[in-house]
This record gives sequence, C-alpha cells and structure tokens, in this order.
Amino acid sequence: MFALDNPINELNRLLIKYDLTPNQAKVYLYLSKIGIKTASEISKSLKIPRTETYHLLSTLQQKGIIFSVFGKPTKFNAVGIDESIAILVNNEKNRINELETGKTDIVKLWKTIPKYIGSKDKSEDNKFQTLQGRNSILVKLEQLVKDSTENILVLGTESDFKRFYHTNFIDLLKKTKSELKILTDSPNKSLHVFEELSHKYIKKLDDKNREDFCFIIKDDNEVLFFISNSEVKDMTAIWTDSKTFVTTLRSLFSLIWKKAHNLDETDLESLLGSDMTYEHRLREIEQEKMILNHLQKHFKLSEKIPGDKK
Repeated sequence: MFALDNPINELNRLLIKYDLTPNQAKVYLYLSKIGIKTASEISKSLKIPRTETYHLLSTLQQKGIIFSVFGKPTKFNAVGIDESIAILVNNEKNRINELETGKTDIVKLWKTIPKYIGSKDKSEDNKFQTLQGRNSILVKLEQLVKDSTENILVLGTESDFKRFYHTNFIDLLKKTKSELKILTDSPNKSLHVFEELSHKYIKKLDDKNREDFCFIIKDDNEVLFFISNSEVKDMTAIWTDSKTFVTTLRSLFSLIWKKAHNLDETDLESLLGSDMTYEHRLREIEQEKMILNHLQKHFKLSEKIPGDKK
C-alpha cells in the first residue's frame, strides 16, 4: 500500500497547479515512486474505481507524463519528475499560445453576429463583478492602471499589495501619466512594495481602523474593492462602475488623504503645521462614519465590509 504521508500530500497539492486533478496527481506520484504497475494494481492501491483509473491513465498518457509498457496485461510507468514538470509547463505555454492565436478569430466571428434590436438593457449601468484569486485580480488591476487617463487612487497596507510586488501592476504605476495618490502604512519609513515610486505620491495611512480597507479607484468612475472572507483562502475583490459606490469610496479617500501626512514628515511636524481644530476632527470622524454606514446599508455584500469591527 502506498503511504500518503505529508510530503506526498504537499506534492499532490503542488501538482494541481500544473493542470492535474487530485487523482491524476495521485496516480502520477504513485507510479513515479513505486514503478511499473498494472491498472488493476493502481486501482487497488489507491482505492480508485477501476473505470476511473483507466480514464486517469489515458489522460496522463495524453499529457505525456506516463507511458505504457506493452504486454498482457498492459503496465504503466511514470516519466521522471524533472521531465514531467517541463512537459506540463510546455503544455500550458502551448495552450496559452493557442488561446492568444484564437482571440482574433473569436472577435471577428462575434462582430459578424447582428446586435439584438430591442429595448435597451438597463443593467448596463451599475455593473458589479466578483473576482476570485490573485491572478484574476491582478489582470483587473493592470487593466485599471493601463486604461486610466485622469487619476489613480490607491488605499491599502503594505501587506495588501505585497502579493503584487514585481508585477506589471507596480511597473504600470511607476509609468502612469495619471495623477497618482497612494495611502498606505509605512513601517520604519520603508515601503517595500512602493519603494520605487516618488514619495510625493504617497501619504501615511496612520488610522488603524482603516488598515482593513483596500481599494483602487480609476478616473473616479471605476473601483476595485477588496473584501475579507476568512472561509476562503484565495483573495476576493469586487469591481464596479456604480457611480454611487465609487463616489462614496472617493469621499472616504479624500477625507483620509486630507488629514494624512507625507512619508518624510514626522508626526510632530504634521501636528505643528496643522490648523485642524478638535471640532473639525470630530466632524471628519462623523463624515467617515456616515460613509461607512452608507456602504453597509446600500451595498449588502456577502461578507462584512473590511474595517467593520462589529
């Protein structure tokens, strides 16, 4: 019997990233360690139904990472791990190339279909899109920065954006010609994610109650808003062009930006240079509270809004 200890479970998890199903990964790892086996032996050892086992073996052969040894009965063995990973990577590269090649044909065919003539769909306004996982969110982030012509407003902590370090998102922020404003925390004045950006674009996010917020606004007409979900490991975000939603977060950003101070400015310098009265600060807190209440009341997300401590 093949013992599925912790290293094997971890390998199984990693191989899933290379477009293998859990059972495909399990069969491959079994053969790569045990050696030549028949389908019947594999089925019994891994406790996978024989019919499914034959299907798994056929798929793995098509992927090129196992091979059959002719005889009666037919036996199977695995390609070496180094070669197998190279094959799987090349398979994914080829698949992406095929998708890129087919893009033009799909667009051309789509344009040949006549547009449905009827009443205008009112759902075109206030669109919402839920994005799950780092890659899908990164694509949307890059698109927002690329398409921006006026301003880009970013609010979030170092930990929020460190997953996008050394990606096109950070590079695009460096190159954008739009007005750029970033509100983020700055431990020890060391911004690892935004360190290559000029400090004139960045202010400190000192309010601990706002550190759970993370969003990016593009041209005051689109926003990507990260939400918390303790039950889901992958990142989750909501994109929308809802004017009310964007305006609400824009107002929140403006309030925090106004009271925040620059990276090179000490807390003492900020206090000495500020003419903000106690009453003025109370009014700002009330405004922020009203904005947060508005978000919760009118945008009933499946998860509570980050920053809400209730």
